[in-house]
Amino acid sequence: MGYTVSWEPAQFTDYTYNNVITTLQKVLTPGRIFRLEKWGFIIGDNEDASMGFSRDGQQMCWEKTNRLPYTKDVMKALILMVEFGVTQNLNHDDDSMAWYLTALDEIHAVVPLASYEMQKRYFIDLEDKKRTAAEVYY
Repeated sequence: MGYTVSWEPAQFTDYTYNNVITTLQKVLTPGRIFRLEKWGFIIGDNEDASMGFSRDGQQMCWEKTNRLPYTKDVMKALILMVEFGVTQNLNHDDDSMAWYLTALDEIHAVVPLASYEMQKRYFIDLEDKKRTAAEVYY
C-alpha cells in the first residue's frame, strides 16, 4: 500500500546540501541504500522502492511511496531539509502524522534539532486539521 508524500522545496546551497547529506547519513536506517547523484540524492533499496530528492527545488514536489521499507527514511530526509531551511509544508495523504513524529523523535535522539519543537507542533496541528476536516466531511 502506498501514499503520497509532498513538500515545498527550495534550492540547496552547496554548504546546506552538504549539511543535509552529512546529517542524514547519521540517522538513516542501518543498511539503507543512499546514493549521491549530480542532480541530488536517492534513498531506497532498488528502482521500485526508492525516492529521489533534487537539489534544484523550484516547485511543489510529491512522490508516491510505500509505507515500507523506506518511508521513514524519506521522512527523515524531509525533516532534516526543514531543519536546514531548504523545504517546508511537509505532508502526506494519511490522516495520522505518527510516521513523521516517530521519524522526528528518532532524528532528535541522534542529532538534536533546533527546530524539534516547531516541527513537532506542526505535525500535531496538521494531524488535528486533517481529522477535523475528515469529521466535517463525513
